[in-house]
Amino acid sequence: MTTDTTTTTTTTTTITTTTTTSTTTTTTTTTMTTTTTSITTTTTTSTASTTTTTTPICINPLTIPACATWNQTGITVAGHQGGATGSNLASLNYPIDIFIDANDTLFIADGNNNRIVKYYFNETTGVLVAGNIVAGSSAVLLDQPKGIAVDDMGNVFVGDTANYRIQKFSPNSTAATTIAVNSMTSRLGLTRDLHIDCFNNIYVTDSDYNRVAKYNPTNGNRVIVAGNNGAGGAANQFSAPYGSFIDANQTLYVADYGNERVQMWASGATSGVTVAGITGTAGASMKRLNGPIALMVDTNG
Repeated sequence: MTTDTTTTTTTTTTITTTTTTSTTTTTTTTTMTTTTTSITTTTTTSTASTTTTTTPICINPLTIPACATWNQTGITVAGHQGGATGSNLASLNYPIDIFIDANDTLFIADGNNNRIVKYYFNETTGVLVAGNIVAGSSAVLLDQPKGIAVDDMGNVFVGDTANYRIQKFSPNSTAATTIAVNSMTSRLGLTRDLHIDCFNNIYVTDSDYNRVAKYNPTNGNRVIVAGNNGAGGAANQFSAPYGSFIDANQTLYVADYGNERVQMWASGATSGVTVAGITGTAGASMKRLNGPIALMVDTNG
């Protein structure tokens, strides 16, 4: 009788939660000779770890065809026609800023109602997000909110203008966290507009101090990114800046209200370039502006 012993190594590899085991047994029998194969199994376990990186979502410029034309008759999507004001959730009173998220939900800074409301697509009645008619300075109240922006996680940032502060309202919360407030060490004047970049930094247009500042949403640290050289018409100055826009390349566009122009500041620049209007000259011609207060940049620049 002849007995052969064969050692076979079987490797079991485990990646994340999937385990594959392979086992083979062979027995061969002849008339006069019996061959028995014994299998010794060695198990090797490998563990692979996976690192997940979250890429921030940018609020990119609109994609509008260069040949697009606009209907000369507008459609009312919130509030009432004819200038009627009100305080119920189907009414507005001095809406001063808007933001539209990826789901086409419309957020409105309802200035004289001291609140933020949102309108879902095709709905005519809003939902209260923050504030509530009466002006105040507590964590649940606002006073003349003007700038508004919403990040990719649903946090709502508000320029609480008359309270000289920037408020953050987390999803489903009516009580805010203060990101920035006017103080002796960090001045914050009248907030005119808010925008959020790809990394959730908050850009605040401050018309009192003629500048745009960038705030860290976590610790409130501030960096001046444009202006801050007093009121004036030079390339490194603003005069009561109002609306702003930050694109995916960190290029900043500012509606320079008092200078009748729109300025473009590249990332890291110490002065701007006029891209619309004529400095200090108001007018109605196609080359001029008269008190620009808001702007938007599409993918064509």
